[in-house]
Amino acid sequence: MISRNISMPLIGASFGLAMLAGCQVLPVSNDAHAAADEMTKPHWDYTGTHGADHWAELSDDFATCATGRLQSPFNIQADISANLPALGLNYQSVPMKIIHNGHTIQADQVGGGQLVVDGKAYNLLQFHFHTGSEYAIKGETYPLELHLVHASEAGELAVVGVMFKEGPANTELANIWANMPANEGENSVSGQTINVSNLLPASKKYYRFMGSLTTPPCSEGVNWHMMSEPITASAEQIAAFKAIFPMNARPLQDENNRLVVIGK
Repeated sequence: MISRNISMPLIGASFGLAMLAGCQVLPVSNDAHAAADEMTKPHWDYTGTHGADHWAELSDDFATCATGRLQSPFNIQADISANLPALGLNYQSVPMKIIHNGHTIQADQVGGGQLVVDGKAYNLLQFHFHTGSEYAIKGETYPLELHLVHASEAGELAVVGVMFKEGPANTELANIWANMPANEGENSVSGQTINVSNLLPASKKYYRFMGSLTTPPCSEGVNWHMMSEPITASAEQIAAFKAIFPMNARPLQDENNRLVVIGK
């Protein structure tokens, strides 16, 4: 591995919050127009005629799922090591609001804090889960993957990814799982909070690269920060999620010579 100092600018794409429908990002709004827009979006799934192999055929808005050159996920292997900037993971507890949106379990995190990297702040919008893992790291896949989705004031997206391996139960995950809806809908639990800091590994070493949303419309220009060390979830916790979503992961895409950097 080549080792050198490197400054990688965060390359962002500007999106309206209503377009944050992939990866999976839903508008944090009760606005009737936003709800109507959501209802008219093309139906997509992970398998079958509406599955990942056919997303680009479902709508012109999904064309990037087939034509994009920096699509996510892919097999992460570092090209170089570098002195990457530390991730400012400035999170705090927020009231529990858990959503089953038909594609994943999502926890809204408005007011839950920020990711700060290279002096730029990205507000945490929500986090959600995939099984099995969408990305692979050096060819290894995991039974569960967490995505923390952030947006800057300009609409640039940044995602922090965390892998789960089977091991001791995670207390924060147990709290979420105990309150997640088994069917589509949302659950706001009075007096209970979620702190995403409890879903982060002790080591903050990470891979940095450009990618896309992992669900339609597969928009590119997303700044990805994949934590290099997994955390654990028990076999029972993994099985509980799979009982609702047996599989909600997009297949691996081509790396296409994008630069992947791992911090020293």
